[in-house]
Amino acid sequence: MNEKIPVPVTFNTHKHHFGFLTKKIIDWRNLGWEEIEPELFRIGENLIDLYTGKLTVEEICNECTGFFRNLNINSRADLEGWIHPFEYKKIELNDSSAWIVKNGNNAERYIHIHPAKQSAHTIRVRASTLKSVLALMTLTGPASSQNAENLKTVNKIRVKFLKLSPVKSLHRDKGILKLWEFFISPY
Repeated sequence: MNEKIPVPVTFNTHKHHFGFLTKKIIDWRNLGWEEIEPELFRIGENLIDLYTGKLTVEEICNECTGFFRNLNINSRADLEGWIHPFEYKKIELNDSSAWIVKNGNNAERYIHIHPAKQSAHTIRVRASTLKSVLALMTLTGPASSQNAENLKTVNKIRVKFLKLSPVKSLHRDKGILKLWEFFISPY
């Protein structure tokens, strides 16, 4: 899968786009762990907002670049002027999802976007939970709900593959099992 993020946008699809990740799981099943691991670690360590709506990565990027084109924002300086005096601003896309816009770290990719907290079509998850579910789905398959519910299997994957601490328990209505259910719904 080759998602192209157009310049001048920075958008971490591994961290913020559910549809991208569901497709990546399929690709990862044909790869070795050494190829998957660097991609999973792009997710980071914090709480993250994951966009779950229908817009593709390309559609999100096109709407954002169109938004700024309409405002005649064509450079880092223009963006900084628009954001000032704040650290970020929020914009809304056509599906009512809200997106945070910040100054990007890269000179060429100066528009950094990610889903807004508590926005339409967005869920908040721990990075470790997301990585655990992605590794489980990749290594055991989506049809294997017994593996997601098996604390021993979950902890083996967390410790051996993700270098995370084991969890003490699993609960259907939160954490790993809740996110697992969310991910298996497209299958």
